[in-house]
Amino acid sequence: MHTPTQPQPGTLPRTVAVVGLGTAGSALARRCAAAGLRTLGIEADPAAASRARHRLAGTGVEVTHDLATVAVADAVIEAVPERAHTKRAVLKAIAEHRASRTPVLTTTLTLTAAELAHATGTPELGLTAVRFLRADPLTAVEVATAPHTPDQHLTTALALLQHLGLTTHRTPDLPGGIAPALLFAFLNQAAWMHEDRYAGRAALDTAVRLGCGWPDGPLRTLDAIGLDTALAVLDGLHRRLGPRFAPPPGLRRRVAAGALGTKTGRGYYEEGEPRTEDDGQEQGPGQGHDHAPDYDHAPDYGHGHDEDGATQKPPHTSPSPATAVIVGSGTMATGIAEVFLRGGYRTVLLARTPQKAAAATEAVEFALLRTAADGPDPGAALARWTATIDRTALTRAEVVVEAIAEDLTAKRELFAELGTVCRPGTLLATTTSSLPVRDCAAASGRPADVLGLHFFNPAPAMPLVELVRTPATGAPALATARTVLARLGRTPVDCTDRTGFLVNALLFPYLNDALRFLADGTVSPALLDSTLKSVGGQPIGPTRLLDTVGTDVALTVTRHLYDASGRRPEFAPTPLLEQLVAHGHLGRKTPGRGVRTYLTTRPGPATAA
Repeated sequence: MHTPTQPQPGTLPRTVAVVGLGTAGSALARRCAAAGLRTLGIEADPAAASRARHRLAGTGVEVTHDLATVAVADAVIEAVPERAHTKRAVLKAIAEHRASRTPVLTTTLTLTAAELAHATGTPELGLTAVRFLRADPLTAVEVATAPHTPDQHLTTALALLQHLGLTTHRTPDLPGGIAPALLFAFLNQAAWMHEDRYAGRAALDTAVRLGCGWPDGPLRTLDAIGLDTALAVLDGLHRRLGPRFAPPPGLRRRVAAGALGTKTGRGYYEEGEPRTEDDGQEQGPGQGHDHAPDYDHAPDYGHGHDEDGATQKPPHTSPSPATAVIVGSGTMATGIAEVFLRGGYRTVLLARTPQKAAAATEAVEFALLRTAADGPDPGAALARWTATIDRTALTRAEVVVEAIAEDLTAKRELFAELGTVCRPGTLLATTTSSLPVRDCAAASGRPADVLGLHFFNPAPAMPLVELVRTPATGAPALATARTVLARLGRTPVDCTDRTGFLVNALLFPYLNDALRFLADGTVSPALLDSTLKSVGGQPIGPTRLLDTVGTDVALTVTRHLYDASGRRPEFAPTPLLEQLVAHGHLGRKTPGRGVRTYLTTRPGPATAA
């Protein structure tokens, strides 16, 4: 069920009518014409048809405003704006004019194919829903059918989509589909973060590109979709699926002002704006601007230069520290220590036991030898390396990075020690992903020296670091941190001290939402992952990502985000996530006991309801 559908041969239509020539309709019409099909583009309003004719000049699309033209088509694609009454009216008119054997495809996202087919008054018409996030670039779609859709209609629709170069995924007929529903919730939350001044445009977009592997950030994606289209989809999904889709007022204001995104040259970004448009730093309330990797080892989200440049030049100059101490010996600590060693620092890894220190040394040596051809000379690098249990190393440090377990009591105890033994002016950084940096800062007794450096896993491969400041963080500490990250070749994105910072605050609700599709067995893990990768453009499917992150980590972070939201129901951990952890299905850290295994061995879907 989860594999791309292969249509039967010999059913390719020769003439296709595309009704509605907005962003999606125009893209589909161009694609049909480029594929050698006679393509009729239909806009019911004569003025709109005239504009579309000009826009599609030279493409081979024959533009008309006469809806009766669908009578000569072998297949009809309805792509009018995402307004329920408009779609119902247009589909009813198509049903009256099209030939009885002509299949009808709809681009609806907010409605189901079943209810639209019923609304035409001729439910036996059947409908094939074709769902996607954005029309250009378009490589894959979800396909769902209404009841009573003739098999031949579906076969013809699949043959057409394949001829257009699109991979098809058969999915249940759900409002929003699978990938579009999950990603519109993600996009909407990012728009709210911008609205609430938690982040500038470049900070959000850079964080998601580098932290999640998106080709474009969420605000640029909204511009590409079309802000009017996105608003209509969000309004529709809000009515159907709840508050995760309630659009921010700023989005509505942009649309009302005609700032519709790429199609009008202005939206969240202005046409031609360079990708360094923002300073990328977090904005406090009232300070924001409102302008008209290796995924086999995916970021663990629990715990680098680029054209979108997400930082300003530091306001203070600071000499680069020479000695860094990394406290901790787990995967993140060892990876961060390797990054500092490759950056030319005298690097000390401070472990709790000689055995852990030895294991860290072995891991770093192996990594250096593996990349000796392209990296630093292993011998020279290891001459700057120490792994030890001797805590007097802290007294010689110029930068200390805490990378111990995500336990607030343990972190506070460590920062109390750092505040006492480290030299004045030493940069004290925590790698926490979900705990308040300010608590570590307060425990140190010297909060001006403390900030967060949230690396992503695997640290040697991931370019992004979230640079987290508290209200007490001093300018010298920020300047030193920027100098350090520049030397490490990492791209910093500035964040205020809020739960989840930027990437986790967006990613974990998305993963939590994804589990809702799996809870009752309607969607399989394989279908979920393949659709999100293919249709949603994600580098890794949510099921596999959860196994990589660890469901226990996901549950902990989701609980923190839920509390930080004021315990809004839409952010509550799903019962399925609670069950996975309760039954010890944590993912890769429990081999053979991940998300998929649990779903195939649990007593029945009712246990996850």
